[in-house]
Amino acid sequence: MIAAVIAALISGLAPAARAQDEQLLRTGQADHPIVIREHAGWNRDCDAVAPPTLYLYEPPRHGSVCARVENIRIHDMYVGTESQCIGRLVRGVAFIYRPDQGYTGSDGLRYAARYPSVLRVVSVTVKVTAHSPSAPSTPPSDIVAPIPQSLPSSTPVPVCDELVF
Repeated sequence: MIAAVIAALISGLAPAARAQDEQLLRTGQADHPIVIREHAGWNRDCDAVAPPTLYLYEPPRHGSVCARVENIRIHDMYVGTESQCIGRLVRGVAFIYRPDQGYTGSDGLRYAARYPSVLRVVSVTVKVTAHSPSAPSTPPSDIVAPIPQSLPSSTPVPVCDELVF
């Protein structure tokens, strides 16, 4: 398998944007929006560049998703981005899950973020807990999974309306 990928890269047959598949677990409270992940792009001067386009491959069964443009603090980076920008604010897009009114339990979805040099495909499990005013949310965990062989058809992620429950 690895030899085939290397051969495709050498021969120029590999697509310009490689696909990388990830598994995420997010936890949040019922009747509250849950930020799945923030996406942004920046240059060597730490100025924002156009954020990636988000596509929904598998919608959630017990909620909806949307994208909201906002200022994002750079916490980490992918290979090839500028590390001196860690901690800076840039304009980006937050990918948000909104559980159905009163829903608690698990839900799932799959989306992709298209950057210039990579397509990040993300499978997300969302755990929606009962509303508790003092309960902290669980920090996110990122687990890298194998690259998918093919992707189903997708739709653009809608822009968030007013987040009111």
